[in-house]
Order: sequence, then C-alpha cells, then structure tokens
Amino acid sequence: MVEKKTTTASSKTFSIPKLDALKQEINKPGKEFDAKDEAEAQPTKVARQNAFDADQLKLAWKGYMAEMEAAGRHQELVILKEPFELEGTDITLNIANEALVPFFEKVKADLLAALRNGLENDTISLNAKVVEVEPSKMLYTDHEKFEHLKRKYPALKELQEKLGLDPEF
Repeated sequence: MVEKKTTTASSKTFSIPKLDALKQEINKPGKEFDAKDEAEAQPTKVARQNAFDADQLKLAWKGYMAEMEAAGRHQELVILKEPFELEGTDITLNIANEALVPFFEKVKADLLAALRNGLENDTISLNAKVVEVEPSKMLYTDHEKFEHLKRKYPALKELQEKLGLDPEF
C-alpha cells in the first residue's frame, strides 16, 4: 500500500487592484513635476572647456605616444605619427590609406580620453580622414639625383659651374 503524503504549502496571495482604482490613483491631484524639479533631482556635470592651442595639443599627443611606446603598441604608433589638423576643438587625423582605419578605431577612445584629460576640455572630438598621398618620383641615376640636389640647393649649381664638375663622370 502506497501512502499518500499531503503537504500544505504556505501560499502568499495578493490582490490585484481593479482598473477603476488604478485610474483614480493616477488622477489624484498631487505635486506637479516639472523640468525645474527634474533639474534639481539630477545634478548636471559641467563639461570642462579650457582653451588650448596647437602646441598644447602636440604636447598632450606626444605624451600619449610615449605611453603607447612604453606599452609596446607599435601598430597604433604608426597612426599617431601621421599629421593632424586642429580646427577649434575638432581634431582630424590624416590617415595614409584605408587599411589603417581599423587601427585608428582601436586607439580612438583611449586617445580621446587622454587628450580630454590632458587638455581639460570635454568638447574635443577626434576623427580620421583618409588622404591620398602622392608617391614621389624615385631617383635612380646619378644625373637625376644631382638635378634634384641642384633644385633643393641652388648654390650647388654655382659650385658645379665654378669647379667644372660633371655628375655623369
């Protein structure tokens, strides 16, 4: 014979309010909540907006580059060595090709935080722009090299004429 056990589970019940009671609760006259109360309830954080110039930006940028080098993050350093433009608080980094964009995205958040803290300005924004770099003509022959040097240093032309030098010799 199998004994049947009966257990009495203590159940907690609650009453579900009626819809009319909920509507009355909502429509009760009470304290009005306005935008002024919301502003008092939630303190606002004041954004730092210290002015900075290009020299201060370069100094903060180089400081971050030193941190990256110390951490051994050399791939990101390639991007940080690229030229950048400052326009107000907008910084645009010129990237040589599309392949470097993922490395920029990887370092962007840390760099932006470092610049904002270093310059004490929370309105700084950082973007990247892919810029086509014109390949320079490679100089192969002695004549091409000498002509390039003459354009770069005009005194070399005078020296060539005075000494009667021939670059083809």
